[in-house]
Amino acid sequence: MDTEILRNDLERSKHEAAISRLCDEYPNRNSDIRDNYFKILRPLSSKASIRTYLPIIVAREVKLLMLRSKGAAKLAAPRGNSNS
Repeated sequence: MDTEILRNDLERSKHEAAISRLCDEYPNRNSDIRDNYFKILRPLSSKASIRTYLPIIVAREVKLLMLRSKGAAKLAAPRGNSNS
């Protein structure tokens, strides 16, 4: 985990819990979730004056990314023959 953006063990555990919930919601996407979580968290963490809400905000953004990528995958998937 990116320890330079987490200030203490309590923050670390809250972010780990948020990542774990996302991984439960989007199985087989663990590495994508973790990577995107920290990409989103990094800039927010340096600017946040109230850090309590960061896990909620970041989790929401990661969910949006997962939904967008799922929708994009559906659009890119080949469709069956419509003459069947």
